[in-house]
Amino acid sequence: MRRILLLAAAGAIAFVGFVQLAPAEPDPPSFGSPDTEDPAAGGAVASPSAWYCPWVEAGDIVDSDVIVATEPSVEVDLTLLHPIANEVPGELAFDVAGPGATAVATGSVLRVGESPAILEISNGPAAAASMQYAEKFISADQCIVSVPKIWYLPGGSTRIGTITELRLFNPFADTAEVTVTAYSEFGIELPADLDGLDVAGRTWTTIDLEPFLPLRDELVFAVSTTQGLVIPALVRTDDRGEGMWPGTRPAETWDFPIVTVGELEPFLSVMSAGDDAVELSVDVITPGGAVRNARQVTLESAVPVRIPLSDLAAPPFGVRLRATAPVAATAVALVPESDGSGEGSLEATTTTVAEERAGEIDTPFIAGLAGTNGLVRPSRSWIVPLDTLPNAETSMWLMNTGTEQATVSYAPLGDLEPVPADPIVVPAESIVEVPVEVGIGFYGYRIEADRPITVAWTIHGEPGAALVAGIASE
Repeated sequence: MRRILLLAAAGAIAFVGFVQLAPAEPDPPSFGSPDTEDPAAGGAVASPSAWYCPWVEAGDIVDSDVIVATEPSVEVDLTLLHPIANEVPGELAFDVAGPGATAVATGSVLRVGESPAILEISNGPAAAASMQYAEKFISADQCIVSVPKIWYLPGGSTRIGTITELRLFNPFADTAEVTVTAYSEFGIELPADLDGLDVAGRTWTTIDLEPFLPLRDELVFAVSTTQGLVIPALVRTDDRGEGMWPGTRPAETWDFPIVTVGELEPFLSVMSAGDDAVELSVDVITPGGAVRNARQVTLESAVPVRIPLSDLAAPPFGVRLRATAPVAATAVALVPESDGSGEGSLEATTTTVAEERAGEIDTPFIAGLAGTNGLVRPSRSWIVPLDTLPNAETSMWLMNTGTEQATVSYAPLGDLEPVPADPIVVPAESIVEVPVEVGIGFYGYRIEADRPITVAWTIHGEPGAALVAGIASE
């Protein structure tokens, strides 16, 4: 299995270009037209909708769950595309009684490795997410409902020991013609082999970027189409874990309700979407209050910047990024690098306990790599599809960047009748954690607040970690 091999020996792979998979199925299901009106919002849709999950995988080692959370009762049609030409995709129809949520183990429908998912949901507001997991990693993110013509994917790297892959998923009937533009510390780069790629309808292409852009510390990708549409996702792997996140479009304000879990070290990967320099301000939001303008950066055009966050506050904390012009931004959390002097080495709280042997202490193995896109604007109403694992902790995070406290009502969603919890208060300019019980049939939350807030959820444990943004439903 690709991911497990990468986790066991990251940096040892020096091959793989890109692979075009599976020709189009002759009779794709009818999901209507993709939503291209407001891709920055990425919110739940109060009508029939299609959600696309490009990173789903189930094989000998890896499993995936697809999660659907909804306010009304809905009918759901799940399609898992097959990587082998002319093979029938996996299909499952199921109902979710609203308000409610459920998770489907995709391996019970189709177990062939990579198999991007399409979910047709009959009503809304509703939302979908997916989580991939194995003994050695966890990754998760929300699925996609809005499809812009140009996507931005910050947070890549091909430094030694790091592998970055770009998946281009075309769930639609028509062939898409795609151009991938890279931005690194060296400026704009346009590898000829990534210009004018054809991605046939109902297929996907996975590109290992190291052969095209080796030894780049920071990479941001712009994915555009001259014909058709695609849904890209970035997969970043090192010897401690794997993270993946979808593309987004630029905005002037990004909220990240949580930027790290466990002992991972967070940073923001940011790039200007215009031709002029941009001034950036980072506000840090903690359980005890906010630090405005904790970091200020001038961002030059076409050059990505890595903004470290771990020196700004002790975790847990969230971040609001403000820019004078639209930027693309992703939060990434990695295992800290030790310089050999002890600086940067951390005591693991989510991994194997250090053992004493022959009078020496082994360095604890800290697992994890996580990344997530931010949220463009706060909302009073949220749907949060989520998942849990028995060997990991799951939490929901509520961030209030306003100057007045917010009262938040929330109810867990699952196969049973939702039982509202007592409302909680999120003080002005702060974050609040809501721990999620594991293994009792909850697969989401419905959240209502009297003032706009932003919401995310995390999972972390011995296998690794994931950061996932919530989905606004108003």
